[in-house]
Amino acid sequence: MKKTLVGIAFFLISGFTASVWAAEFYIVRDLATQKCTVVDKRPITDTRTTTLATDTIFKSRADAEAGIKEIKVCTGQK
Repeated sequence: MKKTLVGIAFFLISGFTASVWAAEFYIVRDLATQKCTVVDKRPITDTRTTTLATDTIFKSRADAEAGIKEIKVCTGQK
């Protein structure tokens, strides 16, 4: 019985921490340079220098970099 409870507790704790530490990537646009970049921390939205280019939260850096190509304000950059 104790082993079962310990197993269940371990499963619940590991599931919770995995969701808390899941990677999240965002696309932000620098208003001064008009360039979009991928960041791994949620930015402060709509400051004087940066803004979120999209509300989408990406699960991998590769997905976010592919997403830059689909966002209208980011496609005009070199």
